[in-house]
Amino acid sequence: MKTAWYLGHKAEDVGSCAILVGDPDRVERIGALLDDPVYLPVSRGLKTVTGTYNDTRVSVAAFGMGAPIATIVMHELAYLGLTRFVRIGTAMHFPPARPGDFVISNSALVFEGTSPSYATHEGPPTADAKLVGDLQKAAAQNGADSTAGLFATFDAFYRDMFGIDPAGEAKVAQTRKMLHERDVLATDMETSALLTAGEALGVACATLCLGTVDGISQQKLAAEPLATGEKIMFRIALDAITMKENQT
Repeated sequence: MKTAWYLGHKAEDVGSCAILVGDPDRVERIGALLDDPVYLPVSRGLKTVTGTYNDTRVSVAAFGMGAPIATIVMHELAYLGLTRFVRIGTAMHFPPARPGDFVISNSALVFEGTSPSYATHEGPPTADAKLVGDLQKAAAQNGADSTAGLFATFDAFYRDMFGIDPAGEAKVAQTRKMLHERDVLATDMETSALLTAGEALGVACATLCLGTVDGISQQKLAAEPLATGEKIMFRIALDAITMKENQT
């Protein structure tokens, strides 16, 4: 019987699809929306819950931060037989997305170091088209504004995405100009690696994020709309990943 190396789970412990989250605290908050949730043993700080939603067994797995560990978690779950993955979280956003909007990955520029080990072709990896469509449908059904577009993924948060010292601020300013010129919608630390690995592993993958940091002004979304947006994001992800073939 297959056992995931780091997660420690077996195929019988997990669902047919998974929502991947960074913050492990979100596992319990999403788990509260599932029927009959079972919280699996935590290994190396990686928290997972499996339950039922829309008559579908779903797992929610936390990876922390960054492309390497996010890809390990997805790869192990794919090894156990899961075929659909939605990564959810927060992202820095650029126009036309507005603060508090939901952004969905169509594809992603690679500025991280994990993707080359999985790449099956040159050029940006692409998200699963049906999963992107399901996320857009689910957002609309939940009364939320969403925009699908190009993501860019980086490893060095304080040198490429958000400056907290003079050196970081100078480099981020250059990066911001480049992203604007390339019509990037959002930036994060995982999407390009997950999409690239998804293509290599033959699984469907897409990202749904709440826009919480303005890529131009660097202003952060306030606590109240962040909390409200997170709850809506959970529902969108669950509705989309369990959407049936003929559901509209």
